[in-house]
Amino acid sequence: MADIKTAGLMDSGMTAEFAKLQSQAQKVKSLASKDVKEEKELDEAAAGFEALLLHNMLKEMWKTVEFTGFLGEDSNEAQIYRDMLNQALADSVAEGEGIGVKDFLKKELSKSDSASKKL
Repeated sequence: MADIKTAGLMDSGMTAEFAKLQSQAQKVKSLASKDVKEEKELDEAAAGFEALLLHNMLKEMWKTVEFTGFLGEDSNEAQIYRDMLNQALADSVAEGEGIGVKDFLKKELSKSDSASKKL
């Protein structure tokens, strides 16, 4: 059972993750309005956003697992290891084909950028 201090850390951790997510989304938006030569930066920003989204998804999924037994303890060390594993997995998936968020972001932001150039 989590005590009050742990709950406070979880809330501040979630706030920090949300701030990262907002920052990454803002970076994607700002890069989408620039020329084609900066498409590589747009790809990196969209992939970073997708990786962050995947990492948060995996972290939430782990919360549904009940830890029991010798190797299933929910210690701080195990939590750190799972977080590192989640981050590596999210980065790996986002660098590859991903789950489609990266492509969707690039497509939608390219549409909005071309529409604003027509005006």
